Amino acid sequence: MIDPHVHLRDGEERHKETLRHGLKVAEKLGLSAVFDMPNTRPPVLRREDIHRRLAMAKAVQSSVYYGLYCGLTSDPGQIAEAAACVRETEQVVGLKLYAGHSTGDLAVTGRPSQQTVFSTLAENHYGGVLAVHCESETYFRPDLWDPQHPLTHTMVRPPAAELHAINTILELAAQNRFSGTLHICHISLPESVEMIEAARRNASFSITCGTTPHHLLLHDMMMEGPEGLLLKMNPPLRSEHDRAGLMDMMLEGRIDWVETDHAPHRRMEKFGAPYASGIPGFPVLPYLIRALREQGADNALIRRITHDRICSVFGLSLSYREIRNIDVYGEYEVNAYKML
Repeated sequence: MIDPHVHLRDGEERHKETLRHGLKVAEKLGLSAVFDMPNTRPPVLRREDIHRRLAMAKAVQSSVYYGLYCGLTSDPGQIAEAAACVRETEQVVGLKLYAGHSTGDLAVTGRPSQQTVFSTLAENHYGGVLAVHCESETYFRPDLWDPQHPLTHTMVRPPAAELHAINTILELAAQNRFSGTLHICHISLPESVEMIEAARRNASFSITCGTTPHHLLLHDMMMEGPEGLLLKMNPPLRSEHDRAGLMDMMLEGRIDWVETDHAPHRRMEKFGAPYASGIPGFPVLPYLIRALREQGADNALIRRITHDRICSVFGLSLSYREIRNIDVYGEYEVNAYKML
């Protein structure tokens, strides 16, 4: 199985996670590959960043295939260099655009800046994968955040923020004749899937989407009480109705793949400023596979959403093996998973 969306930290965030630890955990879990995201400190934006990160991963000597995304800014020169890196280096699996801030400072907000991204990619004939974190800051309500009531985080980043961002990104891709694969990351709403399905009917480019184990298994009301800070993430958990609808869509094969968005933080960072968003994803993946089987998913669907579809989109040839249903994360395991 492949996890195409992980945050393995390291650098200035070694206290959260290291490439060595993350890859060894992935290996113990039985994953064939992981794709690492670029919102590290420092971020992965240039050739030298990529080469340094790939060298660090190689030094781990893991059997897990390590793929890496290159981040995007609104600087045309940097965008062109990033696009070239995807063509030049096999392990650079695609580009990552943060349409709204999440963890770290890497973001391209506002339609004009996002237009620059798509026009520059068109000028450079980019045909690879562009993965987008879709949340529009226009709809953010930071004034509603109250760490004493973690559930308020779902109001800070409401469903409208996700839906508006997806609509904008789809429009910009079409207007600029995007010729690659547009991937919408960590979908949290059934309406988002429906919007993507509608766009696919007329699009001249490929559109994929993924969702996470936590958005399929957990819901917003589980954030009530102080322990709810453990479940703070971006995009937030949604209602039980939305969660159930998303699970139905996954079982119906309407979502391309599962991506854990593995994003560890120290407990003190979850329960105190900055009240970090993100949770470890590796430990919950076996729970999701079990839940999918219990709800009727057959072997073909499990394989498609954890391996085959990912290999097809990214042009990879990797062996398939199911992950092991074991506790692998030790000291980093988040207590919130006991809720499952």
